[in-house]
This record gives sequence, C-alpha cells and structure tokens, in this order.
Amino acid sequence: MSRLLVVLCPPRSFSSLISTMIGQHPEIYGFPELHLMIRETVGEVMAWERRCERYTGPPGLLRTIAEIDHGAQTAETVLEAANWIEDRLDWNSAWMLDYCIKRATEVSGARYCLEKSPSVAFLPVALERMRQAYPDALYIHVTRHPLGLKKSLEEFVRESHRFTPEQKQVRLDASMGAWPVAQRNLLDFCASLAPGQYIRIRGEDVLRDAAATLAQVAEWLGLRTDAAAVEAMLRPEESPYATLGPPNAAFGNDPKFIDKPKFRPGNPRLRSIDGFFESAEGQAFDAPRRDYLAQLASCLGYQ
Repeated sequence: MSRLLVVLCPPRSFSSLISTMIGQHPEIYGFPELHLMIRETVGEVMAWERRCERYTGPPGLLRTIAEIDHGAQTAETVLEAANWIEDRLDWNSAWMLDYCIKRATEVSGARYCLEKSPSVAFLPVALERMRQAYPDALYIHVTRHPLGLKKSLEEFVRESHRFTPEQKQVRLDASMGAWPVAQRNLLDFCASLAPGQYIRIRGEDVLRDAAATLAQVAEWLGLRTDAAAVEAMLRPEESPYATLGPPNAAFGNDPKFIDKPKFRPGNPRLRSIDGFFESAEGQAFDAPRRDYLAQLASCLGYQ
C-alpha cells in the first residue's frame, strides 16, 4: 500500500494548487481535501460536515470514493459513495483513510498518496491523531507570506455568501491572527517529527520556479525527477479533482482553483512586515505581538 504524504498549511496558502501539482507526479496519487483526520470517527466527521451545511459529507471524500470505486464522478456515483460512507459511521477515521489509500494504490500503482486538509493546521489534536495513526507518513510544510495570506483571506471573506456582515467583520478583524496560530502549530508539530520526515517549501517559490521547487520535493521523496515527471506536475488541470464535480459534491478543493486550475507562473511581491506595522492597521498590534509575528516570519524565510 502507498505511503501517506501530507501537505501541511493553513487555508489560503496556495494549498489546492500546490498539492494538486505534487499529486500529478506519476508516482503519487493526489487526493482532494478528505477532512478525515479532523475528528476521531467517520460519524464525528460527518456530524462536523453537516454543521457546515455539507449534508452528504466532505465533497473531497465523496469524489474520491466515487472515483476510486466506480471510476467516475457523477451524481449517481457520489450518491453511491455517500450511502457507502453512511454505513460506516462507526469506523475510525484512519480506517477510512486507509481504505482510500489502499484503493488508490490498486487503481494507480502510486508509491505515495497525498492528502491536504488545511483546517488541521488549527487543530493540534488532529495533527497528533495523524501522527499516531501514520507514524511513517511524510509531510510537506507549505508556507505563504503572512501579508499575502491576510490579503487572500480577506478577499475570500468579502466574497463569501455564507457570512452575515457582522460575521464578515469579525473575520476581517482577525485576519492577521490566523497566520501565526497556524504556523506555530505546524512548526511545533514538525519539530516533533523524526529527522527527514518533513520538508518545508515556500508557496511563492513554487509560483516563481515550479520546476526546480517541485523537482526538489520529488528528489526528497526518492521519486523520479526526469523531465516527463516534472512536466506532469506542471499540469494540475489534469487531476480528476481539479475541475468542478457533480452537483452533490462540487468542490473538494478551493473554488478559485477549480475555476482556473491551470498553473500560472508568477512573481508574488513579498511586502515588508515592518512596513505593515508602520501602517494604521499595523499599529493596532502591541509591541510583543509585532515582535512575535516578525520573528515567526523571519524563521520561515520572510523578512
């Protein structure tokens, strides 16, 4: 059975793009967001999803089961997947992930199965659950500049139809706080892993030089780094989970990525953190918070 490979990052960190690109390596099977390890059992995962108004379950998990068990993602196969999952609410979440890995290995022959569910960055208990269930898993910690993440998160909140104006304002006011919380959790988790069990890459470096950065990841995994393997990773739109799914499981990845899944190289501007603290918004942070955020950003390669 394939080995588990996990992309660790908070939301709005290029995670759908980068995980899909890595998952297109010929020796990797890339899942969408399964949301499995956020809770102990499948029943608890389903209850959490329903509170988020995803009543049939995690779209990424539904699409995965439809794809690996039925060979296609249609409204009918997604419904089959939903009924199949409903019969296994008493399963441990890791058993369900084991099933996905086993079936994906059988249909693809991949050496690794890749999963990313950004919400675990805020849940140390979920990170620990994953480590206990998969002691030999490998991890890719993907970072993004705190001001880039802040801007992306604010755009997401403003465009969302899920929140009331009051709820939007609460999230906008807290937008700078998400980055240090998630990154501190991930740094602590990675520090507890065995040597060589994780690699850290900057999302901005993928956008600037994807071929070199992703070849480095493949080399670290002991996989092919030839031109054909690297070129495959530059075509994320070819993933079966890169486009819109059927109406009863449409997403499983970021909607903006699904809308335009092709890789578009860029050169993201890395804004000055000191400059942010000189702004009216930044001056609302007290000195200890400014120092902490600046030190954390420097630790991750953002000056």
